[in-house]
Amino acid sequence: MTFPVRPAVPTDAIAISRLVQAGFLQHVAPDWEPSACEDFLRETTADKLAVAMAGATFTAVHVSVEEVTGVILMPRPTLVQLFFVAPDRLHHGIGRALWEAARTHLEEQHAEVKTVELNATPGALPAYRALGFFPISAPFRRRGAVATRMACWLPARGLERA
Repeated sequence: MTFPVRPAVPTDAIAISRLVQAGFLQHVAPDWEPSACEDFLRETTADKLAVAMAGATFTAVHVSVEEVTGVILMPRPTLVQLFFVAPDRLHHGIGRALWEAARTHLEEQHAEVKTVELNATPGALPAYRALGFFPISAPFRRRGAVATRMACWLPARGLERA
Protein backbone atom coordinates (compact mmCIF):
# COMPACT_ATOMS: atom_id res chain seq x y z
CA MET A 1 0.00 0.00 0.00
CA THR A 2 1.33 3.46 -0.86
CA PHE A 3 1.04 6.20 1.70
CA PRO A 4 0.94 9.79 0.45
CA VAL A 5 3.59 11.53 2.55
CA ARG A 6 4.65 14.99 1.44
CA PRO A 7 6.49 17.96 2.90
CA ALA A 8 4.26 20.12 5.07
CA VAL A 9 3.45 23.59 3.78
CA PRO A 10 2.39 26.66 5.79
CA THR A 11 -1.27 26.20 4.82
CA ASP A 12 -1.21 22.79 6.59
CA ALA A 13 -0.72 24.44 10.00
CA ILE A 14 -4.42 24.58 10.87
CA ALA A 15 -5.02 20.93 9.99
CA ILE A 16 -1.83 19.87 11.76
CA SER A 17 -2.88 21.74 14.89
CA ARG A 18 -6.29 20.04 14.87
CA LEU A 19 -4.71 16.62 14.36
CA VAL A 20 -2.05 17.09 17.05
CA GLN A 21 -4.48 18.46 19.61
CA ALA A 22 -7.06 15.72 18.96
CA GLY A 23 -4.44 13.00 19.34
CA PHE A 24 -3.02 14.66 22.42
CA LEU A 25 -6.38 15.02 24.14
CA GLN A 26 -7.33 11.42 23.44
CA HIS A 27 -4.05 9.62 24.09
CA VAL A 28 -1.71 11.83 26.11
CA ALA A 29 -3.67 14.27 28.28
CA PRO A 30 -5.01 11.60 30.66
CA ASP A 31 -1.42 10.96 31.88
CA TRP A 32 -0.48 14.64 32.25
CA GLU A 33 -1.30 17.26 34.84
CA PRO A 34 -3.81 19.94 33.73
CA SER A 35 -1.20 22.71 33.63
CA ALA A 36 1.01 20.63 31.32
CA CYS A 37 -1.97 19.95 29.05
CA GLU A 38 -2.75 23.65 28.87
CA ASP A 39 0.87 24.42 27.98
CA PHE A 40 0.90 21.79 25.24
CA LEU A 41 -2.35 23.01 23.71
CA ARG A 42 -1.12 26.60 23.82
CA GLU A 43 2.14 25.59 22.07
CA THR A 44 0.39 23.64 19.30
CA THR A 45 -1.92 26.29 17.92
CA ALA A 46 -1.75 26.79 14.16
CA ASP A 47 0.19 30.05 14.57
CA LYS A 48 2.83 28.47 16.81
CA LEU A 49 3.14 25.41 14.59
CA ALA A 50 3.55 27.55 11.47
CA VAL A 51 6.56 29.22 13.10
CA ALA A 52 7.99 25.85 14.21
CA MET A 53 7.50 24.41 10.74
CA ALA A 54 9.26 27.35 9.10
CA GLY A 55 12.41 26.77 11.12
CA ALA A 56 12.33 22.97 11.18
CA THR A 57 14.85 20.62 9.61
CA PHE A 58 12.03 18.35 8.43
CA THR A 59 8.25 18.45 8.58
CA ALA A 60 6.04 16.07 6.64
CA VAL A 61 2.39 15.15 6.60
CA HIS A 62 0.45 12.10 5.54
CA VAL A 63 -2.63 13.08 3.57
CA SER A 64 -5.65 10.92 2.85
CA VAL A 65 -8.40 12.33 0.65
CA GLU A 66 -7.11 15.88 1.20
CA GLU A 67 -7.15 15.39 5.00
CA VAL A 68 -3.98 15.52 7.09
CA THR A 69 -3.90 12.19 8.92
CA GLY A 70 -0.35 12.27 10.30
CA VAL A 71 2.55 14.64 10.96
CA ILE A 72 6.19 14.48 11.95
CA LEU A 73 8.18 17.60 12.87
CA MET A 74 11.92 17.62 13.50
CA PRO A 75 13.25 21.03 14.61
CA ARG A 76 16.79 19.71 14.15
CA PRO A 77 18.14 16.53 12.55
CA THR A 78 18.59 14.75 15.88
CA LEU A 79 15.17 15.41 17.46
CA VAL A 80 11.56 14.48 16.75
CA GLN A 81 9.43 17.13 18.44
CA LEU A 82 5.96 16.17 17.17
CA PHE A 83 4.85 12.84 15.77
CA PHE A 84 1.10 12.27 15.65
CA VAL A 85 -1.33 10.13 13.69
CA ALA A 86 -5.06 10.86 13.66
CA PRO A 87 -6.70 8.86 16.47
CA ASP A 88 -9.04 7.10 14.03
CA ARG A 89 -6.13 6.15 11.72
CA LEU A 90 -3.80 4.38 14.14
CA HIS A 91 -2.38 0.99 13.09
CA HIS A 92 -2.62 1.72 9.35
CA GLY A 93 1.09 2.29 8.66
CA ILE A 94 0.89 6.09 8.67
CA GLY A 95 3.45 6.51 11.44
CA ARG A 96 5.84 4.11 9.74
CA ALA A 97 5.48 5.97 6.42
CA LEU A 98 6.22 9.29 8.13
CA TRP A 99 9.25 7.91 9.96
CA GLU A 100 10.60 6.33 6.77
CA ALA A 101 10.27 9.69 5.00
CA ALA A 102 12.16 11.36 7.85
CA ARG A 103 14.90 8.68 7.79
CA THR A 104 15.28 9.04 4.04
CA HIS A 105 15.59 12.81 4.42
CA LEU A 106 18.25 12.37 7.11
CA GLU A 107 20.20 9.86 5.05
CA GLU A 108 20.18 12.19 2.03
CA GLN A 109 20.59 15.59 3.70
CA HIS A 110 22.19 14.87 7.09
CA ALA A 111 24.29 11.74 6.66
CA GLU A 112 26.36 12.72 9.69
CA VAL A 113 23.38 12.10 11.99
CA LYS A 114 23.53 8.70 13.63
CA THR A 115 21.00 9.02 16.45
CA VAL A 116 17.56 10.61 16.65
CA GLU A 117 15.85 11.16 20.00
CA LEU A 118 12.33 11.91 21.17
CA ASN A 119 10.22 12.02 24.33
CA ALA A 120 7.62 9.25 24.20
CA THR A 121 4.40 9.40 26.15
CA PRO A 122 3.41 6.20 27.97
CA GLY A 123 0.91 5.08 25.33
CA ALA A 124 3.31 5.68 22.45
CA LEU A 125 6.18 3.50 23.73
CA PRO A 126 5.13 0.36 21.78
CA ALA A 127 4.70 2.31 18.53
CA TYR A 128 8.13 3.90 18.85
CA ARG A 129 9.72 0.56 19.69
CA ALA A 130 8.20 -0.87 16.50
CA LEU A 131 9.90 1.95 14.57
CA GLY A 132 13.32 1.16 16.04
CA PHE A 133 13.44 3.53 19.02
CA PHE A 134 14.61 2.26 22.41
CA PRO A 135 14.29 3.82 25.87
CA ILE A 136 17.36 5.68 27.05
CA SER A 137 15.78 6.89 30.29
CA ALA A 138 13.34 5.77 32.88
CA PRO A 139 9.90 7.39 32.66
CA PHE A 140 10.07 10.92 34.05
CA ARG A 141 7.71 13.73 34.94
CA ARG A 142 8.70 17.26 33.94
CA ARG A 143 6.43 20.23 34.62
CA GLY A 144 3.47 17.86 34.76
CA ALA A 145 4.25 15.99 31.54
CA VAL A 146 5.12 12.28 31.60
CA ALA A 147 7.59 10.85 29.09
CA THR A 148 10.41 8.40 28.45
CA ARG A 149 13.41 9.53 26.41
CA MET A 150 13.95 7.21 23.44
CA ALA A 151 16.56 7.05 20.70
CA CYS A 152 16.90 5.42 17.31
CA TRP A 153 20.43 4.59 16.18
CA LEU A 154 20.10 4.97 12.43
CA PRO A 155 23.02 2.69 11.37
CA ALA A 156 21.32 -0.29 13.08
CA ARG A 157 19.09 -0.93 10.07
CA GLY A 158 22.08 -1.25 7.76
CA LEU A 159 23.81 -3.61 10.16
CA GLU A 160 20.70 -5.77 10.38
CA ARG A 161 20.69 -6.15 6.58
CA ALA A 162 24.39 -7.09 6.37
